[in-house]
Amino acid sequence: DEVEIDGFAIDELAVETLEEMMHGMHDHDDDHDDEHDDDHDDDHDDDHDDDHDDDHDDHEEEVENTRGYIGNSDSESDGYSFGFSWVGDSGFIGLAYSELNKDYGLPFGVHSHSHEEEDHHDDDHDDDHDDDHDEGHGDEHGDVEFVRIGMEKKRIDLRGEYRFDTDILKTLKFSLGRTDYEHGEVEFFEDGTSEVGTLFENDGFEGRATLDLSLPGAWSAVLGTQFSATEFSATGEEAYIPETDIDANGLFFVAAYEAERFSTELGIRTERNKLDPTDGTCDFNETSVSASGSVLYELDTESNVLLGISRSERAPSVEELYSNIGAGCSRPADDEDLVLHAATDLLEIGNPNLDKETATNVEFGWRKHSGNFRAEVNVYYNEISDYIYLNLTGQEIDEQMIATYASEDASFAGVEARFEFSVLETDDLTLDWSIFGDTVRAKFDDGGDIPRIAPGKVGTKAAFYGSRWSAHLGVTRVFEQDDVGAFELSTDGYTRVSLYGDYHWPIGNAGELKLFVQGSNMFDDQIRNHASLLKNYAPEPGKNIRVGLRFSY
Repeated sequence: DEVEIDGFAIDELAVETLEEMMHGMHDHDDDHDDEHDDDHDDDHDDDHDDDHDDDHDDHEEEVENTRGYIGNSDSESDGYSFGFSWVGDSGFIGLAYSELNKDYGLPFGVHSHSHEEEDHHDDDHDDDHDDDHDEGHGDEHGDVEFVRIGMEKKRIDLRGEYRFDTDILKTLKFSLGRTDYEHGEVEFFEDGTSEVGTLFENDGFEGRATLDLSLPGAWSAVLGTQFSATEFSATGEEAYIPETDIDANGLFFVAAYEAERFSTELGIRTERNKLDPTDGTCDFNETSVSASGSVLYELDTESNVLLGISRSERAPSVEELYSNIGAGCSRPADDEDLVLHAATDLLEIGNPNLDKETATNVEFGWRKHSGNFRAEVNVYYNEISDYIYLNLTGQEIDEQMIATYASEDASFAGVEARFEFSVLETDDLTLDWSIFGDTVRAKFDDGGDIPRIAPGKVGTKAAFYGSRWSAHLGVTRVFEQDDVGAFELSTDGYTRVSLYGDYHWPIGNAGELKLFVQGSNMFDDQIRNHASLLKNYAPEPGKNIRVGLRFSY
């Protein structure tokens, strides 16, 4: 499968919301899986603290407790795409355009900064800065009542394929993409006016080309290259990352050998990453090299075992390097000058001295892929040198916690399994039953637990299929997570019960009309995602039901 990496370093909340939106355009199908539901991050995972008080010298305001719902967490989105292709005997070439727009709110109580807060913060700045700042805020508009995010993404894609008529050269595939992304944090004031406080933008190109080769014997190979060039910028009072040019160029080679009972695959990739802040902050220039190998052995016609070993390197991202880092390649001399990352409610500080991560992974798997009983079990161990993570320091400035990007050697060990049974199969009805689960243990080599590691879970699902209908019932138990990092709270376990059903009608030879209903968290359990920085502020949705009608052709 082709893997596309857009390489854009954008605000964390916008990334999570965009990914969720794109996922939502494709889910709720016949094979809807409750295991996927457990990993789903709802875009209500925003900052909200029911007990937060804004304390000032001359002013005290208690934030309303929106019990039972999260205020200002509504969202509205629209999008479209279109394209065309020319297809011939030797290949194709196609062009497509897509656009996605989204408007969503940051819940009350976290991203509020009143005139009094700004005046207190600006005491350490010169008078000119104070005057300019107060002209756009403060007495002219009053306090910021709430903040909303306006996001827009436009993308153009060109893709093509050419099939050679030779013994060695098989297929050339290529893709080029241009993305124009921006989101603004729009502040709404007491007097009814609004303005964009901070604007984040990413404009860039990316491309990929692969050449399929047929080598002597039973060998085949793929030779490829990939590049991306991005201009990242954040302008406004809450810009915490400098404008940065981000370039990545990679080469990779994968070779595979197919025998009667086993197959093997070897791969190597090298990538050059360059980050160049335009404000004079120190740049980053590093080459990463990754390699992997695997062997798949067929035990019989229905099962196999897999052994995989890899060593991969990852360069730090723009957030990890340059959050709240300015000219001189250092953090502000006065912590009062740190800029809040509104999406995480943290004063994040990057580390321009970070080295690349180096991970060595060993995985063993067993699979039974056919028959009335099917199964998949994987066990893995991953040793990571210079593992990069966001470390909560426990220090606070004006009730906002400081977090620093740091690196330590760490190890991950885990197991994941899934077992499926064909319980009943007749001309009119099929019943499949599955059991699944996974768990991971992650620790620093010098002691201590790695923060924000997802807890283990087990679940079961029954799926009924008729000639024109299907029904699914799933129950997943997510366990408590008390292996927590510094200044991180444990998270209670929960049980998620999900339902799904559909009925479909064929529409001639053109397509199919499907009516579906989906219910999630049917026992209305309180669900908090331990892997989220925002789990203390906002739970995932309670009991919810969705009904839809879909036409496919």
